[in-house]
Amino acid sequence: MNPFITAFAKGIERSGVDPIKVSVVSDIPFDPGVVNHLHIDFFHTIRGRAIAFGTGLKLGNPALQVVPIIGDLVTLGGNHFVHAGRRNMDLLVICVNNFVYRKIAGELAPSIPPSFSPYSTFEEPFNVPHLANSCGAIYTARWTALHTDELTLSVSEALKKRGFCVIEVLLPGPNYYRRIKEIESDLVNFYYENSVIRDGEDPRNVGITPEGKIVVGKFTDKERPTFIDSYNAQLSSVLGDEFIPYGG
Repeated sequence: MNPFITAFAKGIERSGVDPIKVSVVSDIPFDPGVVNHLHIDFFHTIRGRAIAFGTGLKLGNPALQVVPIIGDLVTLGGNHFVHAGRRNMDLLVICVNNFVYRKIAGELAPSIPPSFSPYSTFEEPFNVPHLANSCGAIYTARWTALHTDELTLSVSEALKKRGFCVIEVLLPGPNYYRRIKEIESDLVNFYYENSVIRDGEDPRNVGITPEGKIVVGKFTDKERPTFIDSYNAQLSSVLGDEFIPYGG
């Protein structure tokens, strides 16, 4: 079983949230057998639209716990990510970072062929926790797929919060360098062994670079009114007793 899916399932159980109220929206094609293991509603949508789809689900039924699972390092659907954070939509966004970092802490990742394209990695990746925090997220964290206990706890904590929560998970996947059948535990272990836990670290300082170890941990945990809270407060102040709060 995929270690991320295992931690996610345990996180739901630990949170005490009824699985029937959890709806996952993903632009990542998970195996149907893996999805069935979760025993929750699962929607697959086109690349970059999981957050927009999830926002519609949440507004359509505020009782749902909506979890968009996104990929591509937020490069597709980035505008949805930004505005969901600004509005503090009540979503738990999990960004599965499956890019293969060729070098971490000065060490080459295992099994990366020397003939890789020299032009495919010159752009720096987003610092996802920093981006999320800057846009208004109330909870940010990052773990590798092998930090299963810590990831389980983060999923549990985020599911119990009200607002825009973002967890980044480093889980290597198919890319320029490796075929999907060649993804082995050595690469997953490489990221785990070259990471350092710094809970409470300023998200501005956790960018992934070739020179340093990967900083993981829970970085921010705060509160602010959700989009629906702000909507109800504004219309209630204008309409008074005539207004019926949404989702109440």
